[in-house]
Amino acid sequence: MKAAYVMGMALALAGGMVRADDLADAEKLAGAKNYAAALPIYTKLANAGNAKAQYQLGEIYWYGAGVPADSAKADEWFHKADQAGYPEAKAALALTPKRQARQAEIDFYVQRYEGADVALSNFGCAKPEIPATSQTAQQIKSVSDRVDGWMSCYDGFLKNLANQLPAGKAIPDELANLMTDAEMQQATLRMDKAYAAVNASGKQQADQILAAREAWRVKTDDDVKTSAARAKQMIADQERIGANLSMQATAKEVGRK
Repeated sequence: MKAAYVMGMALALAGGMVRADDLADAEKLAGAKNYAAALPIYTKLANAGNAKAQYQLGEIYWYGAGVPADSAKADEWFHKADQAGYPEAKAALALTPKRQARQAEIDFYVQRYEGADVALSNFGCAKPEIPATSQTAQQIKSVSDRVDGWMSCYDGFLKNLANQLPAGKAIPDELANLMTDAEMQQATLRMDKAYAAVNASGKQQADQILAAREAWRVKTDDDVKTSAARAKQMIADQERIGANLSMQATAKEVGRK
């Protein structure tokens, strides 16, 4: 009887042989994101009762790492790992209900995010009033200060936008942990496009303001030069008239003598 039992165990082990380093191999493959190669090893180990492999297999199915996401199948493996006493499994079993409670937030990033939270309009940059030209030093300084103030505000917008990169960084960690790999990829692509559109819109406004400032500067410089030339001419004319009057007065005085 004992011999038959031993023989049966040997056959069972031979039919599903599990090497001691299989788990290490699977973890190494998963770490390299080679899930296609890791999956059959984890499956073999999980079916043989390895609690850690059951947990890892649950994560693969839950997040859709190299396979279509399947929370039901994932929860089955998490449950087995929990029954086997794997410590992280109980927390993993809470992922599905947490995800269901926050599905609307996940859908927002995956389907509806447009970058409104990082738009230039949020920074209150007052669009500077730029006249066609300015005449006085005070007017010129006022226009320059308004444009400089707007550009400083615009720089703040650019720095904030840069701080959101890489795309997906702004998704709260606790929410990102409830998203499948495919959802995170879709959300990242959507956010990347939204950031590009927001940046392009802000740049368009900046280009318009800088173009208006340049046109104002050129016209103002021309007007200032024209005014200076006109003033110089007036002084020259006044000096010439004064000289003529002085000569006439001198001539009259000589004639009277």
